[in-house]
Amino acid sequence: MPTDPLAGSELARLSLPDDVYGFGWAELAYLLGRHATPSARMSLAALGFQAAPHDDVVAAAGVASLLARGLAAPEGDRAVSRGEAAVLETVLARGRRWSGVSFREDAGDRGDLLVAVEDGDAIALLQPRSLGTWFVGLTNEVHRPAAALARGIEAMLEFRGSGTFALETRDLQGVLGALYFRPRDGGWLVSDTPEGVQREVARAQLPEELARLLPALVTA
Repeated sequence: MPTDPLAGSELARLSLPDDVYGFGWAELAYLLGRHATPSARMSLAALGFQAAPHDDVVAAAGVASLLARGLAAPEGDRAVSRGEAAVLETVLARGRRWSGVSFREDAGDRGDLLVAVEDGDAIALLQPRSLGTWFVGLTNEVHRPAAALARGIEAMLEFRGSGTFALETRDLQGVLGALYFRPRDGGWLVSDTPEGVQREVARAQLPEELARLLPALVTA
């Protein structure tokens, strides 16, 4: 398994699954700032980076970290991302659909966030952790985006315990839809609005519910 010194709550070395990587916020800010496309701006908003500093110091810190980790290479007077950083940069700059999953524990004092960005060729799942670190999962399951997102939700549930999930998905034209759900008796209670009528769904059927909002993107 790959080991990333930026992953984990205490910046200790932490083994991650083969398709999950650790990034620092300055690295993400640098990758987001390399492109001025509408998709890049939407990715910036979806990740909540609008309020983050975007000066030359942040960019220098981000690219220096990527270079030190072998995730960028110098090319003339600039740097070119490599490996998983290159895949992530491409998805953020060319994204076509963004899905945000928020989680709130029943006690109401702790929450979590998972953001999925799809460009038709790959899916990036990004989750903020402590001390400015992010977990980033990358997959090419573009024909089964709901299944990829459902696995991320199941991981959040296993880590956080009982609580309420809210999903909103959008493209460059606006919001496409929303879904609200919470675990119950080994399954899920699902509704289309925060206070709407809830329906019982088996745990294994969550991908089917998500697929109503997340059909496979047709490659342009």
